[in-house]
Amino acid sequence: MKKSRSGKKPQKAGMLTSILIIVMSALVVSISLTVILFSLMGKVVYGQVIANSMRPQARVLADASAELLSGALTEDSFKFMMRSSETTVVVLDNNGELAAFSEPRIDSGAGPNTPLPGGETLPDGETLPGVGKPPVFERGDKDVKKVGDRLSEYVDHCRAALDKAAEAEPYSEYTEYPQNLGVIVALPVTDEGGEALGAVFLIKPVYDIAETSKSVMIVLVIASLAVALLMIIPIYFISRWLSDPVKKLNTAADGFAKGDMTSRVIPDGPREIGRLGESFNTLADNLERNISDLTLERNRLRAVLDGLSEGLIAFDREGRVINWNSAAALLLGGEPDTDPTKLPAFGDVRAAANTVFETGASCIDATKSGERVIRISAAPVDREHGQSAGAIVLLMDMTEAERLEQTRRDYVANVSHELRTPLASIRGIADMLSDGLVKNEDDKRRYYGYILKESIRLSTLINDLLELSRLQSGGVEPELRKTELYELIADVACRTEDSAAARGMRILTDIPEGRYYALTNPDRVEQVLISLFDNAAKHGTEGGFIRSAICGQGDKWLVSVENPADVRESDLEHIFERFYKADVAHSGEGTGLGLAIAEEVLRVMGETIRVNYEQGVIKFTFTVSKFEK
Repeated sequence: MKKSRSGKKPQKAGMLTSILIIVMSALVVSISLTVILFSLMGKVVYGQVIANSMRPQARVLADASAELLSGALTEDSFKFMMRSSETTVVVLDNNGELAAFSEPRIDSGAGPNTPLPGGETLPDGETLPGVGKPPVFERGDKDVKKVGDRLSEYVDHCRAALDKAAEAEPYSEYTEYPQNLGVIVALPVTDEGGEALGAVFLIKPVYDIAETSKSVMIVLVIASLAVALLMIIPIYFISRWLSDPVKKLNTAADGFAKGDMTSRVIPDGPREIGRLGESFNTLADNLERNISDLTLERNRLRAVLDGLSEGLIAFDREGRVINWNSAAALLLGGEPDTDPTKLPAFGDVRAAANTVFETGASCIDATKSGERVIRISAAPVDREHGQSAGAIVLLMDMTEAERLEQTRRDYVANVSHELRTPLASIRGIADMLSDGLVKNEDDKRRYYGYILKESIRLSTLINDLLELSRLQSGGVEPELRKTELYELIADVACRTEDSAAARGMRILTDIPEGRYYALTNPDRVEQVLISLFDNAAKHGTEGGFIRSAICGQGDKWLVSVENPADVRESDLEHIFERFYKADVAHSGEGTGLGLAIAEEVLRVMGETIRVNYEQGVIKFTFTVSKFEK
């Protein structure tokens, strides 16, 4: 069906209209066929009826004609019999000569315009001569032209059919229906010995048949139209009865198409349509249940996908993105509800998916999204028989893994470096002493002192590594108890005075008098304080002050240690990392583990530590829980 210019398909007729059109068309066709068939066969059928009514008279006239031709019947008697006939009678002998001829009786009321048997009418002002007394031609009368050319045509036709009529069995009529004459019934005329004497013909004029057929035709057409008009109303209501359930089904189906899963129909109408309604309701129930289950599964799948930390993007077989989760948008540098196809980093994802479509094999790649390193893992999704259904791309944030791997490599390098330095010193000095290269006893004692110092340094490094490993593995559970902080700070400050004085530095304790009770582990707090004071004495500016202080903040004590130092801003973010030193060559004092251990100790006890650098002064502040009485 062609579309209209507007692009929409033309509306088709409804079921009610279609049924009405079909039924009315059937009625019109039925009436038309009836009229056509009657026009073609009505005259023949009616002619057969007339012929059946003419046969008894034809037999009587055949017997009378035999008596007439054989001389057994007088002409007056035969004339009397002829006058009572309502048909045209023609009697021919064996030679085709007209033995007798009679027209049908005409009523006395005939006048102008009265049709004659031949179809003619009388002119105005004239009457039919011998009204009520039709002319009768006697035996041997050959002047047939007296009654007109039409009656002469009757005689000529009978002469042509004489042989057929003569060949008929006695009392077995010869019948024909010439269109221009009417109905002809003929019987052979024979004597008592069976010898043919001639034939008698009875002719019913054609105008009689035509008028009757016309009348019947008019009545038939009127009756057919009346039946058609009477059938319109019941046909309309029957069509409504058939179409209304289908219309309700269509309305319910439209409701389903628009998302109304509650649409149902009342299964009425004919049995088949009622069953169709029941089937629709069953289908609707199953469809609603299946859609509900699919929606539940979809929501579960969406919850699972959105709960994944890995990003997921699904492609169909044409390479279109059909699904993704919020993690995918976040990993590619967008917001949770951002379309990942609009993000700059999506190009690498698309390239990985295209590789899968081209090769049919999995593909692993990586890309950068800002500071993040994203691992791209693409794999094909296959249907049965090896047909491709699309591809799945999994995105993983490898930033932390890369950082941890780099940390591991740095850790191994730092440990190797820190262990190699004292071991190299110890081995070099030991080789000289073993080879006897050092003769002076004072030099020997000095070299032995170097070996001892490096051994202590190596032992301290190993102990710090073990301590840090225990703290990070969770194997340390410090016991918390009531502790007085001022005494701890004063004790650690006193022990650090000598090392600070060696660099021209002084230790000041800015703590007001009082008692500062905390719920903590005193050994671990002391370990943190030693690391901070030792770091200040080793790396602070010579001639400066090392200050310590305590202040309260909510349920916490804030303990701080500060000193002047020359620190780069870039070093502050790494200051608590293992083996981190401001000098890249790691030539300074210490192992670079003290602050890392201090941070881990405080973390294990549920405390925090932070660093601040302003106007050339670096300040470390850590928390300690107050002891509540």
